[in-house]
Amino acid sequence: MLENKTLLIAEAGVNHNGDLETALELVDKAALSGADYIKFQTFKATKLSSNNAKKASYQLRNTDTDESQVDMLKRLELSLDDHTKIIDRCAEKDVKFLSTPFDFESLEMLTNGFALPVIKLGSGELTNAPLLLAAGRCGVKLILSTGMGSLAEVEEALGVLAFAMCRDGQPKCRSDFAKVLLDPHVWPVLAERVTLLHCTTEYPAPVNEINLRAIKTLTSAFKLPVGFSDHSDGIILPLASISLGVCVLEKHFTLDKSLVGPDHQASLDPFELKAMVDGIRQI
Repeated sequence: MLENKTLLIAEAGVNHNGDLETALELVDKAALSGADYIKFQTFKATKLSSNNAKKASYQLRNTDTDESQVDMLKRLELSLDDHTKIIDRCAEKDVKFLSTPFDFESLEMLTNGFALPVIKLGSGELTNAPLLLAAGRCGVKLILSTGMGSLAEVEEALGVLAFAMCRDGQPKCRSDFAKVLLDPHVWPVLAERVTLLHCTTEYPAPVNEINLRAIKTLTSAFKLPVGFSDHSDGIILPLASISLGVCVLEKHFTLDKSLVGPDHQASLDPFELKAMVDGIRQI
């Protein structure tokens, strides 16, 4: 086994469509592909969206236009019991379980209830200081996507995490996050516990908007581990990213691209996932 191999995350997300058996089959396919992790999303719909929130344009294209966003999210929630069964299936199939929490209750369930050693935070949390602060104090390793974020916003997010990991008490003002980054002792802590992911937040993302060189920019700017969360069609850009030294590669997959749901059409099918994993291992 390669000592410094890229960690491959097969992103199931909400492609289970709220069905436990589909989620378990996704675990089986991820394991067969050779991916290191399968990742789901953990949330409480009523804490994530209001009754008046509109769906994103890509969600409207791929789901029932008469359904509200909160109703869609309720349909896609995984229960505590679902999580337990999925995690047990992951252990059985020898693929690691990973999930993204979207609220404090979900964060607590993953890090305390299930004692996960690592969690993934989506791009939407890059400017969510309260959740970043809570995640940083959980004692786990964090993978943080940076889609739609400027370098200044990434830096401030790292300041929040550094404060959480290296300082006691609550911040008094926003400038506390900038001040903590002036302490050289916090950077080794961040390097040990935080991985940044370059990400283009569009589903699917056009090739000419991916900007793989941002991987090198993030690496140069922050001297932290950097990976790639890819939303483009196909497997070409994930393969190309490996030559740039990404330490983590995340890619959505589904059992069937023709299924109704927000992310299926921007995902790989199981055969493509296996081809991507095999290609990356050869590279």
